Amino acid sequence: MRHAGSLVVVMTLMVVSIPVTAEPQAWRDHAIAAVRPGAVVARRGLDNDPITQAVLFGQGGGRWSHVGIAVQLVPEGQIYIESAMPGAGTKLEKPEAFFSPEQASDGEVLLMPVDKVDAVQSAAKSLLGRPFDDQLELGDAGKKLYCTELVALALRVAGVIKDLPTRSVPFLPQKVIAPDDLVAAVTLTELRQPRTSCATD
Repeated sequence: MRHAGSLVVVMTLMVVSIPVTAEPQAWRDHAIAAVRPGAVVARRGLDNDPITQAVLFGQGGGRWSHVGIAVQLVPEGQIYIESAMPGAGTKLEKPEAFFSPEQASDGEVLLMPVDKVDAVQSAAKSLLGRPFDDQLELGDAGKKLYCTELVALALRVAGVIKDLPTRSVPFLPQKVIAPDDLVAAVTLTELRQPRTSCATD
């Protein structure tokens, strides 16, 4: 079926966690400041965004609609969020853009254990420039990627997660990786890491 492009186009994820739902700008500032290399970041899009609604519908509700990984292209350089976006493929954005009011209504930052940071960054950067997978297929060896697939593959290569957390969704014949499932998988895998919250739900 070809409903993938309209159904789930931006799936999301994340280990030391920083959920965000406080004052609109307060959570944003806290999330942006919390981003570190190798972190998995998740956001919930806007209520009037059809892609956000499609992703949430596909996972039966939930919190997150898009995920990415924080990377530095050069040591001590600018930190970017790498994610896979429809029409753009795998791209880089500054944290301020990723969590901007035009794109995010909630956010979370999950920091990687120190011994995994370099491996996560390296795996993520190796996937830069791949086209977006609007069919949401996991069987093409990563030639095309959707957001949760990008993050999950990088985390698996880096040894943070072992298996891809897939589920069946309406209107698609194949299983996909939903943002909430990916965040949960990372959190469960790294239970030994303390979770720090900046949310006030």
